[in-house]
Amino acid sequence: MVEILVVLAIVAVLSALAYNYVTPLYASARLAYERDDLERQIRELPNRVMLNGHGGVLTSRSGEHLPDGTIIAVEGAPNAGNSLERWEVLRLDVPQTWRLRVVRPIFYHFSGTCEGGEVEFSSGSTTLYYVLAAPLCRPIRADAKLAP
Repeated sequence: MVEILVVLAIVAVLSALAYNYVTPLYASARLAYERDDLERQIRELPNRVMLNGHGGVLTSRSGEHLPDGTIIAVEGAPNAGNSLERWEVLRLDVPQTWRLRVVRPIFYHFSGTCEGGEVEFSSGSTTLYYVLAAPLCRPIRADAKLAP
């Protein structure tokens, strides 16, 4: 009986040590997976727009859980002069713990091209900055912080 108790105590100590080692490993793997998924979604936006056949806009609201086809009025839309033009919000599936910030709306045209801009994703102490260069808007990691 004593031998079984000693074995159980050893297993408990090893389990506690393994838990302390595995938990940060799991958190960093989850963070890397979520980061890769966000980058993939941004890379696929031009193709999504082209397949839909109509333009859209990427705004900070794109990270909210909006119904598909949500239309918003956007100031400064291309070819709209100073008037407000209505654009469909391009929705990104942003995990609950992440926040999306777009300095100014990024317009995607039906051809898959875009106007370019900057995007910031943040989760806890992790912040990712991306520059989306026109016309293809491929996400490029940037070290500099976005403009306020």
